[in-house]
Amino acid sequence: MLLNFKMKNFKSFYNTTELNMFADNNKREYQDRLINVKKGRLKKNVLPAMVIYGANASGKTTIITAIDTLREIVINGTIKKQINNEDINKLEIAAFIHDVNKMVEPIEFEITFKNDLNIYNYILKLRVMNPLIGKDRSIIYEALNIITYSDFGTSVKENKLNLFERTESKVVLNNSEEVLEIYGKNKKYLSELSNIEKSINENLDKETLFLTSSFKTIINLKIADDILNWFQKKLITVVNFDIKKINIKINNADDGNFLFRNKSLDKLVELADFGPQKIVYMKDENEGKFVLRSMYEPEGLKGKGGIIINSKDIESKGTTKLIDFWMKFIESFNKGGIFIIDELDSSIHPELIGGIIDLFNNRDINKNNAQLIFNTHNPLFLQKRFFRRDQILFIEKDKDSYISNVYKLSDFDVKNENNYMKKYFEGQFGALPFIDFESAIIKKEDK
Repeated sequence: MLLNFKMKNFKSFYNTTELNMFADNNKREYQDRLINVKKGRLKKNVLPAMVIYGANASGKTTIITAIDTLREIVINGTIKKQINNEDINKLEIAAFIHDVNKMVEPIEFEITFKNDLNIYNYILKLRVMNPLIGKDRSIIYEALNIITYSDFGTSVKENKLNLFERTESKVVLNNSEEVLEIYGKNKKYLSELSNIEKSINENLDKETLFLTSSFKTIINLKIADDILNWFQKKLITVVNFDIKKINIKINNADDGNFLFRNKSLDKLVELADFGPQKIVYMKDENEGKFVLRSMYEPEGLKGKGGIIINSKDIESKGTTKLIDFWMKFIESFNKGGIFIIDELDSSIHPELIGGIIDLFNNRDINKNNAQLIFNTHNPLFLQKRFFRRDQILFIEKDKDSYISNVYKLSDFDVKNENNYMKKYFEGQFGALPFIDFESAIIKKEDK
């Protein structure tokens, strides 16, 4: 479960920017939708979904790109250039590009999330020089904390238990009794830890994450695997859904999984009312891969086998896109996946998207606390039927500095209304484009 994400000096977000998934305690509407988080003394409500609004080029996609970039770095365990990894390869142009002095400042990420064992807080700061100055890459700061909670009078206090802290040239391991207890080690381990730390620092690679290398292999495999499992299997990020499809891999030997996918697909085609055709995954005998096929039985061919066509060639863009999303979604939703998707509603009817949002808002269905974050231009979702005020995020870019800033609808003094669309289009919340297209038309004589 994602609790909080922060970034600094990433593309148009030069200032520290926060995506906070904790519910606003002052907003009492739709308490039954919220995810109740209990961990020790912690009792908080977390948002199951969030929608992001803003003008074109305001930074909506950038937020998703930032989370996707951190995910790719953690999964790959490095900021070294990769053969097929655009996020990591383009780090040189990821910092704020409108000011060369800001461009050479570190790119900073911080993420707080809950997985099976603990609530984790992971911080990563990178120095990636811009193309004009050089292409030196280095991790200048990295830290892993476990979040715990304790009584503080009548309230609960948040504590950060640091496991390690790494600078550009040195790793410092916490050897407190609390940390040893988490590792399942006794005090005799302290003498070993000192030698381990010395050995690690002698071989520290400035482009390799400590979390996924020495911490995982030498310090604590169980914690490292719990963190990597969250990034690899639960955090799903898709930037530009129209281009970057979600890959569906079907194991040829896994007949049960194959049948489950087609059964799920049958149900989706029926409920979404795509038509009388049957859409299934079939094995391509030439390539040996499973591909999406549409089976039609036109009048005159009923009961005679019909026609089988590549679905990508005959189905609408919206149909194939929804299937691309749904097949990965159905597998991850029940595991408590976090879906962060750019332009999810592009080419898909808003009522279908509304149905997907309802799944996350329904505690009886969303039993493993899956979460959805997506950006959109469609104002239809500015209704409390879909989102509470603290679930609606706006992004606006300053016209002078070109720096993007975020704020929530709950930051405004507005009533808990059914529909916020009218006030949004009146400009009361900002995050709207104002362009005089008439003045953009240049006549031949004014050329």
